[in-house]
Amino acid sequence: MGKLRFPLFIAGTEVLGDLNPQLLRELQGRLKLRNVLLAVCCSLLGQGFFLFWQYQQLDLIRGLCENAADPKGRNCVQLGTHYLLVNWQQWWLAVFAWGSFLLLLVLVVGGSFLLISDLSKEERRGTLTFVSLSPQSAWTILVGKLLGVPILIFLSVMVALPLRYISGLSAQIPFLKILSFDVLVLGCGLFFYSVALLIGLVGYWLNGFQAWLGSAIICALLFLFNNLYISHSSVDWIYGFSPVTLLPYLAQTSDPALPYRGSLPSLLNWQFFGLPLGSNGLFVLMFVLANYGLWTGWLWQPLQRRFRNPQIPLLSKKQSYWATACVVTCWLGFSLGPKGSTEELISFLLILHMLWFVLLMVLLLPHHQALQDWARFRGTYRSARGRVQRTKDLIWADDSPAWVAIALNLGIANFPIVAWAFWHLKEEQMLLLMGLLFNSTLILVLALFNQVVLLRPISNRNLWATATLTVPVVLPLVLMTLLGADTTNTGAIWFLLTPFAFMAVEAIPLAQILTALGLQLVAIAGLTMQLNRQLRQSGESTTERLLGGEIPVALGE
Repeated sequence: MGKLRFPLFIAGTEVLGDLNPQLLRELQGRLKLRNVLLAVCCSLLGQGFFLFWQYQQLDLIRGLCENAADPKGRNCVQLGTHYLLVNWQQWWLAVFAWGSFLLLLVLVVGGSFLLISDLSKEERRGTLTFVSLSPQSAWTILVGKLLGVPILIFLSVMVALPLRYISGLSAQIPFLKILSFDVLVLGCGLFFYSVALLIGLVGYWLNGFQAWLGSAIICALLFLFNNLYISHSSVDWIYGFSPVTLLPYLAQTSDPALPYRGSLPSLLNWQFFGLPLGSNGLFVLMFVLANYGLWTGWLWQPLQRRFRNPQIPLLSKKQSYWATACVVTCWLGFSLGPKGSTEELISFLLILHMLWFVLLMVLLLPHHQALQDWARFRGTYRSARGRVQRTKDLIWADDSPAWVAIALNLGIANFPIVAWAFWHLKEEQMLLLMGLLFNSTLILVLALFNQVVLLRPISNRNLWATATLTVPVVLPLVLMTLLGADTTNTGAIWFLLTPFAFMAVEAIPLAQILTALGLQLVAIAGLTMQLNRQLRQSGESTTERLLGGEIPVALGE
């Protein structure tokens, strides 16, 4: 058998090279003996420190020591001089739960950091462009990156799996339930690795900082998703992005010593379009997997578009309409359960509404040169048929201005939300409708302002795109905070010019509401005229501008 290993290894390498050359390249560059030994040793040392830490918690964590005289269970029963009665099943449960959570962090955050860092290095060296010109498909190259770059992280996690399964079985958790959690972790890794690839492709302008920023954002999201309190609002959707949602069903307890906040009784009320997702761990498993599958599929749309051509928008306009429909379906699906706090219900929905459309502006942003070419060759039609074609371009063409597509996406999102408000909200319907109206007008102002600024020939377009979307939103909030404005004093009207207009609608007279709405409509009209003027100028050739007298001509003496 010893003689067969080398030929078998060569044969396996050839097969892998035929299937995915990029994966073979990544594995050959990383699976060095020193790297493998270092990964295994780090994993074993980490497990040793982790077990020592858990052993030190024996007399500190509630529920680990059996003491009938102490209802909190903080102290162990002393049977003799050196003997304590310990609830070992509960201790193994803590080891399993904390081990699962820490392995999730290592796998997802560590792997995401490596992926973003690798793409940024290849971008700086110019090798990423060389790889993208190869005959391999974008899907093959990106899958090779996704599976090959974090291979040492995978190896470290695999070395830690025996301890995790031993702890789970010792805690009386069935093997299939442990396996089901691992399946969710794989789905979680695939989703966040896709996010990391996208950050690595679009964040090159951050000059190497994107790896730290991206992994920090992903880590913060995992901790945010760890808060398992069901509010029966659109924000409950976020629990569909965390494998930790399944942990309470494996542990069958809500012990505060375990690494998730919330309670199993609260999670049992988790509903989607009235379907009791939280009533059974199997339903939770199926929904979270479906949620990962849906949004990982959506992430790969911009990934494949941007990898081959960095000059096109991340999403096509047609894709954006379907994406908005999917997002709104998820929002409303979790808002149809037993009604909790109406203010929370409306607040979460409107905040998610604003965040999605700010993201959509980034996804639909056309490149300056493509927009200029569109304005020159297809943006100015004289005939009626030509104007119809221009309207079609504004709706469907990727290189046309994005504000019309944003407006259509607002219609796609707002119509079902309004229908839901009239059907589900018995009171405070007007609060939601007014908040939605001010959200929509502010989104159109931001979309037009962003397009007007970026149509100019400026450098650092990504930095300007970020500034034009965040400064108009953040600056009014900062100024109001410094000036002490709130919804109970005369500064309440300024809330109507921010994403939090719904907070001040009830405290402001109708005349002031109409004034603020009129100001936003005037801004939309003015920015639309300015955008059309800039497009007309961009579409004119140098000869036309010269003949029109817009370019001065130096006459010879």
